[in-house]
Amino acid sequence: MLEFSNEIVKQFIKGDESAFKVIFNSFYPRLYHFIHEYIPNDDLVENMVQDTFLILWNKGNGLKEDTNINAWLYTVARNNCLKKLRDDKIRKALRFTVPLNELELEMNMEALSSLDTSELTFFEIERIIKSTLVRLPPQCRRIFELSRFENMKNIEIAGEMEISVKAVEGQITKALKLFKTALKDYIPLVSYLFVG
Repeated sequence: MLEFSNEIVKQFIKGDESAFKVIFNSFYPRLYHFIHEYIPNDDLVENMVQDTFLILWNKGNGLKEDTNINAWLYTVARNNCLKKLRDDKIRKALRFTVPLNELELEMNMEALSSLDTSELTFFEIERIIKSTLVRLPPQCRRIFELSRFENMKNIEIAGEMEISVKAVEGQITKALKLFKTALKDYIPLVSYLFVG
C-alpha cells in the first residue's frame, strides 16, 4: 500500500471503528520500526506505538478530512520519542537495558529533532517509491509489491508466481538495493520497507 486512502480517514473521523482498525493494522508495523530506530527497547516501543494510536483515537473527530495520516502519525510518534528521550528515567533505563550510551541518546534526539515529518516529505517519499517501482523489471516489481504492500510471505508469493522461494528472495533483495539508494534520505520514515 503506497498512498493511504483519504476515504478511510474520513470514515474514521466520522467514528467508524473499522476504519480505525484499518489505520491501526496498516501503520502499526511502520511506526514500530520507525520508533525502534531511535529507541531500541521492544517494550517501550510497543507502549509508544500504542500511545500514538490512543492519541489518534482521542483526537480523531478533530482531524480534517484531508489530513495526511502518514504525516500526522509520524509527527505524533516523533514527538513521543523526543519526550521519552528527554526523560531522565527513560534515558537511564535505556543505558542499562539496551545499552545505549549518552552520546548515542543525544545523537538520536538530534536526528529526531531535525527529522521532517511534514506532508511534503511523505509526498516526496511516495513519488520516489512510485518512480523506483517503475524502474524495476515487471516480475521483480510484482514480487516486491506483494511482499511489502500486500504483506504476503515469501512462500505465498512463490506459490502464486510459480517460482522458488529462493527466486522470490533474490528479487526482493534486488529491489531493496534500488530502494535503499533511492530513499537514502528518508530511511527512518520507510524502515518498514527494509524489514522482511
